[in-house]
Amino acid sequence: MQNCPIVWIVIGVSGSGKTLIGRMLAARLECDFLEGDRRHPPENIAKMLAQEPLTDADRAAWLQTMTAEIQRSVDRCCETVLTCSGLKRAYREQLRVSDRVQLVAIDVPEDELQRRLECRGEHYMKPEMLRSQWLAFESIGPLENVIVVDGMDEPEAIAAAILAQGRERFAGFDRSWWERLR
Repeated sequence: MQNCPIVWIVIGVSGSGKTLIGRMLAARLECDFLEGDRRHPPENIAKMLAQEPLTDADRAAWLQTMTAEIQRSVDRCCETVLTCSGLKRAYREQLRVSDRVQLVAIDVPEDELQRRLECRGEHYMKPEMLRSQWLAFESIGPLENVIVVDGMDEPEAIAAAILAQGRERFAGFDRSWWERLR
């Protein structure tokens, strides 16, 4: 068993439920929550609104912002849940600034993602953009040490599954994060 994580990064393509699950997880862990979509620069949001897929160059500054947020939480020893698409292995590797970071992937079939995006209201990520994210997504490899959960389960069950895997993986995880710092 290793040290308990300080930062939990909930990853997945648009419509996978990152925000909903991330907020639930943060509430259960009694910690901060940071929404990755809100950290995109205005240029990225404008591109997505125009149905233009983001490139690696477009995502570079956003990933640097995300990495700085993660590092700040690790440095302050303040448990945080953060959402981020984490589409590519290189992005996921960049986000792992410390062994105190744990990635959690929400696995949802493409047809269900499409249905969810079509039902979603006011968000700049439109259903037409799903295909570009799906094509950019690189499968999670066995050496990436990512907790993968079934995104077809009910949100409460997904949050419970993440916490159950946390208890299995990390000694002392049953204590509050501030108690684990002692």
